[in-house]
Amino acid sequence: MLLEFKYKNFLSYKDETRFLMTKVKSFKELENDNCFKESSLDLLKTAAVYGTNGGGKSNFINAVVFMKSVIHNSFSESLKKEEDRGRKDFYHKLNLETTDKESFFEVSFLRNTIIYRYGFEIRGYEIIKEWLTQKINTETPLFERNLQNFNINNKTFSEGVKHKNDVNSNVLFISHLAQNNGKISTEIFQWFENLNAVSGLKNKHYENVTKHYLSTDLKFKIWLSNAVKFLNISDVATNSENKIIAYHNKYDKNDIIVESISFDLDMDESEGTKKLIYLLGAVYDTILNGKILFIDELDSKLHPNMTKKLMFFFHKFNLTKAQFIFTAHDAILLDRELLRRDQIWFVDKNKFGSSELYSMSDFDAKVVRNTSDFRKKYLEMTFGAANSIQITDQLIALMYGK
Repeated sequence: MLLEFKYKNFLSYKDETRFLMTKVKSFKELENDNCFKESSLDLLKTAAVYGTNGGGKSNFINAVVFMKSVIHNSFSESLKKEEDRGRKDFYHKLNLETTDKESFFEVSFLRNTIIYRYGFEIRGYEIIKEWLTQKINTETPLFERNLQNFNINNKTFSEGVKHKNDVNSNVLFISHLAQNNGKISTEIFQWFENLNAVSGLKNKHYENVTKHYLSTDLKFKIWLSNAVKFLNISDVATNSENKIIAYHNKYDKNDIIVESISFDLDMDESEGTKKLIYLLGAVYDTILNGKILFIDELDSKLHPNMTKKLMFFFHKFNLTKAQFIFTAHDAILLDRELLRRDQIWFVDKNKFGSSELYSMSDFDAKVVRNTSDFRKKYLEMTFGAANSIQITDQLIALMYGK
């Protein structure tokens, strides 16, 4: 389970940014459905991130994607020529203090009753620092890395001693150790395996998940077909080319079903139908296996009632303590009967072009209470993060050349 994610000097974010999935203890609303307890920790099932266009919502998701990709790919990427590797200019470019400087990432999570805190600093392809701690009763450092200098706890992290001289400067130590089947390193690596972050505008990840389950899990096939009946789809399946096929009933002049017609999902169905079918595969996988899912622009292409139903489903029937974090624009989800104050986050850019992430729970009771109309206050810009284009006399004059 995710407890905390921190990052600094990444794309539009200059300063250290902190995102939490721990509940505010003094908030009592929606506790039964929206929260869960694990190892004496009170955690949230979902969180929503709102903000303006260009404010930094997608870069919040990108920070998660980047951290996971470095952990999973630094070992294999180190074997490539530099020109074949990805971009390395991911620092914040609008301030001299951060230009060409290292970026910072850290995550705290619970796995098998142990709290791990793992992070690294990276500049270009070079690992500047890296660290790992574990907490059972008290927090214990397992290793600290400063460039190629390692301080390893021989008692609690013996797996690191053997390989500390083998790791390259552009490879994470935890990735190198996981390749060599280190016990704790593999635990860290596998936790990131269960964390998925995808764009709401790009279906590739959950397209593959949905296809996999349709091909291998009859229970999912029945579940998905039942879920999309309201779209007049009678069945969903994959064909011999591993394409998803949606079946619709065909009727005669007396409205009697005469046959079932197959539609190629990608060719014949609407964008909203495509996204929903793909998304349901990711939701099924996440809830069934207790994973963590980040989605950018959850509400794109979906009717507002659909996104509300998905949130209700995730809260009410999430029995595996899975977690779901998403960005959105549609204020309909800002509903006190759907989300708690500590589940709602905002992203806004300051006057210096740097993104800032903050929670509704940061505002005191004079500004917002659990009985407040969250949606109304957001659209009235009580929380910021809702600016829009300014239609001024000058803008009109410039348009018509006056």
